[in-house]
Amino acid sequence: MRKRIVFSFIIIIIFVVIFFGYKVWFAPVKYAVSQEDLLNSKEQYYLVQWVQVTGSSWMIVGDQNGYYEHGKYIVAKGEVPSVVENYSIATGHNTYICYGEYCGKTDIGGGDILETYQFSGWDILYPVKRNGLIPFLPKKFLCKMDFR
Repeated sequence: MRKRIVFSFIIIIIFVVIFFGYKVWFAPVKYAVSQEDLLNSKEQYYLVQWVQVTGSSWMIVGDQNGYYEHGKYIVAKGEVPSVVENYSIATGHNTYICYGEYCGKTDIGGGDILETYQFSGWDILYPVKRNGLIPFLPKKFLCKMDFR
């Protein structure tokens, strides 16, 4: 009888730890925005993707008028997605919606001059793609685990 009580208690403790761990690490931080939601947006926005190249970390692939035929490397200033700190999100080939405006050109050295954009906020386009070993993470939002 005593073994049964101890076993039940251990199972309950494990369940509580898993439940609260899930709530802490997988709680929504930022919900993804769908293409349909963007159609009604009155804000100036740009569709950008993180790229792993020398010189620029961001490529603009579209705006409120749609996707460009070819993306262009840019200098992004202001509030840009910090999720690139998480390699799983960064390499997931996600598209971010960055709200802001064009503010000129910047010489990044080596004879390269890139357009510069000042962003005041950002969202991520649905679905959130992760390039990691945790396939069960939600596609509708970024969670705390994505910002570690």
